[in-house]
Amino acid sequence: MRELTVVNIQKNQVDTIGQFKVLQYLKKNLNINSFKVYLYDRNTIKVIDSNYQSGYFRYITEKKDVEFYDKIPKEFENAKGL
Repeated sequence: MRELTVVNIQKNQVDTIGQFKVLQYLKKNLNINSFKVYLYDRNTIKVIDSNYQSGYFRYITEKKDVEFYDKIPKEFENAKGL
């Protein structure tokens, strides 16, 4: 898991298309600068807010949509890794 810097976020510097889609979604819908942002796996970005609450945003290829999870589902654990 790698933390994204402000520069990484501004320049959309991620490793995969799935991460790019999630980052675009986050930038459009949230004040992303108030979160710590981590690349979790090839389709998932983990965010941690100022209260240390975390959430996972995952790009679902089949739906072409981003979904939010409080906890990472077990089926995503096997897909972890960049």
